[in-house]
Amino acid sequence: MSNERKRQFHSRTHALEALEGINLNGKTIAITGTTSGIGVETARALVLKGAHIVMMNRNLTESEKQKRRFIEEKPSAQIDIVECDLNSLASVKKASQVYLQKGWPLHGLILNAGVMGPATKMTSDGFEAHFGINHIAHFIILQALLPVLRSSAPSRLVIVSSALANQSCVKPNSPMEKKLETLCPKDASKFYLHLYACSKMCNMLTAFKVHRDEFSNGISTYSVHPGSGVRTDLHRDNGVSKFINFISTPITKNASQGAATSVYCVGHPEVKEASGRYWESCWDDEKSLDKKVARDEELQDALWKKTEELIEEWERKNGVKM
Repeated sequence: MSNERKRQFHSRTHALEALEGINLNGKTIAITGTTSGIGVETARALVLKGAHIVMMNRNLTESEKQKRRFIEEKPSAQIDIVECDLNSLASVKKASQVYLQKGWPLHGLILNAGVMGPATKMTSDGFEAHFGINHIAHFIILQALLPVLRSSAPSRLVIVSSALANQSCVKPNSPMEKKLETLCPKDASKFYLHLYACSKMCNMLTAFKVHRDEFSNGISTYSVHPGSGVRTDLHRDNGVSKFINFISTPITKNASQGAATSVYCVGHPEVKEASGRYWESCWDDEKSLDKKVARDEELQDALWKKTEELIEEWERKNGVKM
């Protein structure tokens, strides 16, 4: 697909620039994590382009503030808020059910929220935090809303991953069981950047599997890297973000630039058929992709099955209806 398109945008492109001339009226797009950083700019750009936005967030007070800000900028904005705490699978399941009960269509789903180096190392359900929040919680949302993406087709799925996924330490020649042990840690004993990298590889493997399974059903899927050193509060919980943001300002993207690739993939007509690719700076550039791991279809399938098993185990323990 790369050879057929002329590159329009680059690393310094802002979110609204990536959607210049695009009208998203009549499109409903759900996004996780829109109370800070990239998520705010992602939602803002899509709102200003006319999309109906469903913000799936933990912090309802901040969500309402963002909603008011967006409406000040665009009085006709269509914005709904669904409470969704990715630290709690019960909350995630409830949020998914609320979306289904509302009967909204779903032309775009952006799984954007994430943690890096959180102060609390395990989720409330006992999963390692990066794995539980960045992968499992989003997996539950994805599975629940896939039927709506299908019925709303043509539709798009954007999963925010990271170039750091290539630091997952998954060895291509390892037995499958060993690969899954690395990707699905049972505790938080390893360095947080390694755990983050593994969770982002899980995001990438999931995206590529959805492409294989769902492109024929009208769902285009994109694995997105926001940009090297994007200035956000992704690791706000461990108190180092202000320092990192300060020293990295001259060489990194701001939040609007970091959001550009997500909004480009979810909303631009020229990439509709460019599904199943890895995107960075509004281009499907796979130079930094660990292809031997990320493109391993057996691993994609095995991780999907393993994740389903972990969720089913959690459901049994908590008496949740399957």
